[in-house]
Amino acid sequence: MFWLTRVRSHSMAPTLRDGSLALTRKLGRRTPIRRGDLVVVDSPELGEPVVKRVIGLPGERVTIAGGRVSIDGRALSEPYASPSMFNDSYQVPPAHYFLLGDNRDASSDSRTWRQPFVERAALVGRLWTGWRH
Repeated sequence: MFWLTRVRSHSMAPTLRDGSLALTRKLGRRTPIRRGDLVVVDSPELGEPVVKRVIGLPGERVTIAGGRVSIDGRALSEPYASPSMFNDSYQVPPAHYFLLGDNRDASSDSRTWRQPFVERAALVGRLWTGWRH
């Protein structure tokens, strides 16, 4: 099943602009989730569906320091993201994901949510990017 998702913030700029529409495909229960996927998450904290990028997978340690993100000690190449001065470290629990916006200093995401880790069931769709899926 496909639908159009409207981006309702600047958190994914420059990848996605506020107000833009993106073709989205429903995620089945067994659809694999990969790092870098752009997903629609049904956020109970924000009370609405939002678009974010999958950064941390179940069981990984995500470290953000000096504007760089590392996964289990290896720097992540993120040409799509703006650097941020935010610093912290997270251990992603089983069956959960760590999500960030590409416009790091303008994004409400796993770094700022009361519950930073998102259950698999809350990931409802993946945006079609035209080159990866």
